[in-house]
Amino acid sequence: MGEEDNETATATATATTAAPGVDDDGYDEFLSTLNAPPGEATSLSKPTNDNHDDDDNDNLKNKFAHQGSETTQPLSFSEFSTDDDNNNNEGDTIIYTDLELIAMRAVRHSLTEEHSIPPASVNSTFLAVATINCKLRVEESVTKIKKLLEIMSQLGCPDGIVEGDELWKPEAAYELHPYPMVGKDKRGCSTTWIRGGGKVKKEDERAHVHACIMQYLSVHSDPNTLRNGVSFIIDLSTRTDINLKKQSKVGNEKLISAFYQAIPQRPQIIMIAGCSLPTRAIVNVTIKLASVFIKQKILQRIHFVTVEDAVKYLGEGSAPGYTESGKMEDGVECYGKWVE
Repeated sequence: MGEEDNETATATATATTAAPGVDDDGYDEFLSTLNAPPGEATSLSKPTNDNHDDDDNDNLKNKFAHQGSETTQPLSFSEFSTDDDNNNNEGDTIIYTDLELIAMRAVRHSLTEEHSIPPASVNSTFLAVATINCKLRVEESVTKIKKLLEIMSQLGCPDGIVEGDELWKPEAAYELHPYPMVGKDKRGCSTTWIRGGGKVKKEDERAHVHACIMQYLSVHSDPNTLRNGVSFIIDLSTRTDINLKKQSKVGNEKLISAFYQAIPQRPQIIMIAGCSLPTRAIVNVTIKLASVFIKQKILQRIHFVTVEDAVKYLGEGSAPGYTESGKMEDGVECYGKWVE
């Protein structure tokens, strides 16, 4: 398992056709920036406050400061805020900070030079979101992405998250069914809402992987969510123990679970809604066992709630359309709009 917020990672997230915050005209510039050797100055960066760990920031700056050439413009770094502050989060445009770009390029460099993973296998949009979700920790980002690519290969995606491909894949949209459309939470951040209890057929594995990546990137396509994390809600109200017993095992359950866990996540709250008593007992045992590896900070973010409580947490107009008071439009067409 990864550290802190990534320790609780499960199925989530979604996609845009360009790097978050970079329009189509600037995407080529973003790619050249991301693929530049660590230490070179870039025109896309903007020194600003951010919410990453100070020690990690200092280590990152010191590690790559010596790699710039004499013609490199000096990078300036300001004080960094805590995880709860919203800085540089006005509107939907993301302006990457110097530190974020340095970390992204360091991750790309490590994947390419140290682990022989071709840039074409890791889409720059995904790399950017994953690196920020890992709080700019280069080694952790590289480990997560490597593990994810390995698992994706076993699930019918040996090509990875292909650079240059359209991230919206209509042929995989049918596997978005576990992810109903949800609005912002009360922090103004995106929400990942999952209708749990389903299984993934062998023949649907590739489509399921693509659907999860699409969902993952699109919920992180605004600066507030990208830097402050999602709210994570798992609705088990439609999952009954009788139905589960009737479902035969596919054989890929552990692999699918490992795929979910490999996606870099940063949930600020985790709600398990509509959980039956038997299921809750199982989940509690699982959490207790996981507490050996997961920090108390993360365990405190897990809450058992009713579906009604989860809806109230999101606020009026943000709940999925299938819930009693939900008003969000339901259907994959909405995801298509978000991704495109």
